[in-house]
Amino acid sequence: MNFLGRLLALLLVLISVASSQTSPQANLGAIPLDRLGELWWAQRHDAVLLAVKAHPDTPLLLLGDSITQNYEKSKLPDENFQPTWQTFYGARSAINLGFSGDTTANLLWRIKNGELGGVSPKVVVVLIGTNNTGVANQSAVQTQVGIDAVVAELEQRLPSTHILLIGLLPSELSPQKSAVDQEVNRYLARVYSENPRVTYLDISSIFFLNGRLNAAIYYDPRLPGHPGALHPDTKGQYKMAEAIEPTLARLLGEKPRRSLESMTDINTALIPVERLEQDSYDWYARHHAELAIGKMMNPRIVLIGDSITHFWAGVPAASHLNGEPAWQHAFGDISVLNLGFGWDRTQNVLWRLRQGEFDELHPDFIIVNIGTNNLTGTENARASSPAEVVDGIEEICRELKNRSPTSSIILMSIFPRGFAPEDPLREPIRRVNQLLVERFENRPGIKIVDLGPKFLASDQTLPKSLMPDGVHPSNAGYEIWADALLQAFR
Repeated sequence: MNFLGRLLALLLVLISVASSQTSPQANLGAIPLDRLGELWWAQRHDAVLLAVKAHPDTPLLLLGDSITQNYEKSKLPDENFQPTWQTFYGARSAINLGFSGDTTANLLWRIKNGELGGVSPKVVVVLIGTNNTGVANQSAVQTQVGIDAVVAELEQRLPSTHILLIGLLPSELSPQKSAVDQEVNRYLARVYSENPRVTYLDISSIFFLNGRLNAAIYYDPRLPGHPGALHPDTKGQYKMAEAIEPTLARLLGEKPRRSLESMTDINTALIPVERLEQDSYDWYARHHAELAIGKMMNPRIVLIGDSITHFWAGVPAASHLNGEPAWQHAFGDISVLNLGFGWDRTQNVLWRLRQGEFDELHPDFIIVNIGTNNLTGTENARASSPAEVVDGIEEICRELKNRSPTSSIILMSIFPRGFAPEDPLREPIRRVNQLLVERFENRPGIKIVDLGPKFLASDQTLPKSLMPDGVHPSNAGYEIWADALLQAFR
């Protein structure tokens, strides 16, 4: 959607919300508001005006609240953020436009009052909204309208700049705030999937450990009288910068400040990202086709995966198909949607799910076959460990169950790869499959299906008749999968 279209949509939302009898102040997030009565805030605003005037050629701005302003701290041990800033942002001559306590309204005022004057950066990183849903006690809609207003203002004032919009970080201030924050993030993922000027990135997963918020990487719980985790500590802020770095580097047209292989502090398999690898098809066109077809059909079965799923058969039609007869054998005339994308990893599937590909779908069965590409690294993504792959698969299953609780998930173990048993991927695949059993064997609504023994010969070699390239099944290989699914459907 172009700027005028987005501006019109924003105005319609503002009119709608302002006219609401139940929430007469619902547009407060989008009304510019200063804090000049606070001396430090006024002084910081003046300092920022001087900084942008002195560095009009800066390629990077960071806009936000205290989480962004914190990069200026160097207080050991919990608030030592300067090393992280220098590694990822200072070395790029970035300017910090974070103001503690700001809401979208305050950020809007600052943008409208000179803080972008004379600059035209390549990228603006925006992290704002947690104070809207926190101290300001605003609703999800109020916060969404405020963030939309910020984005629209940036699009107008910086027409050649790309906006990297970060989702609200998780906190433990209250269950109510957490629920609102999640609603805001779902909205941002959906709305900004179609905007070429904006890249939305949800890095929430790096703050969780074993399904629960990891308060140990926030400094607030170690402060006297603080209600709960809100601000990442030294380690948490570094993990956050690492999680953002691959996407930021791509938007800046640079190599990451740290090599992908060294970024082991974060599980990249859990961070939703769009296409990572260029393949033999148009990834984005297929995504749009999935959105359109999903709205028109009511599939009884949905397959989710990578090229192994993509190249089987079904709709949307792929240019390369390996197993149409086996597809007919497995599904016959049943309504089936194929959400397989060549070269996808778990992080790509998470992005697609959060961008609407599974919205309003409630199939009888969901077949998930993903993770093999996570085990291979490229310049675009490092190889994941087996444990990281399983965490990514678990997050996918969680997303699917949240959207369609009554659907049964058939979780495929990773298919064997490489013709010889000594192939370097055999052991990590074996370990992933072992962990899948340990994690999901007794999970209600999820059934694990392992085809490894059916694909491999007695000497553990992989017959070319079943996988001609050592990765993708032939029709004979898909027939093995089809037979296993027919058993699993019972």
